[in-house]
Amino acid sequence: MQHHDEDPVRSPLLNLLTLVTLITVLVAAGYLADYYLRDSRENVTWYPPRMHCDLRDGACRTDIGLNGTLRFEINGDFASYEPLMLDVQTSGIDVESAVVEFVGRDMNMGLTRVELEAVGDGHFRGVGELRPCTETVMPWRAQVILETPEGQEGSWFDFDIHR
Repeated sequence: MQHHDEDPVRSPLLNLLTLVTLITVLVAAGYLADYYLRDSRENVTWYPPRMHCDLRDGACRTDIGLNGTLRFEINGDFASYEPLMLDVQTSGIDVESAVVEFVGRDMNMGLTRVELEAVGDGHFRGVGELRPCTETVMPWRAQVILETPEGQEGSWFDFDIHR
């Protein structure tokens, strides 16, 4: 009976090919996951704010598309973990739902997403809160995203929190 030893040259090559195949599968799985889990904000048509507006002083307004307007107001203490009353009013556009997302402008603070409740005729309300930050001044952005028959449309409003 003849005993066959494994070819010593073939084993490292087989290991290399197995490793390359595994890496290829992982990269492909990453792209697939990114495709299906992609941030929905990439599909938003953004309209810049009309001008600088400080939400601490009251409601801010901007144009959405050619005929629409958006009014956004926050009432509360503008402090971490304190309830913020969010109020969105639209006119001139058909809005099915509204969401407010709070993101840090200069620092990744994660995404705080608040789905607002429809209270009638383009008017939406909800309650949100900001995450704590150790910075003396934390610049935030409130992104208002509207679901319309034409797709997602939105604008943003910047404000700062002072400790």
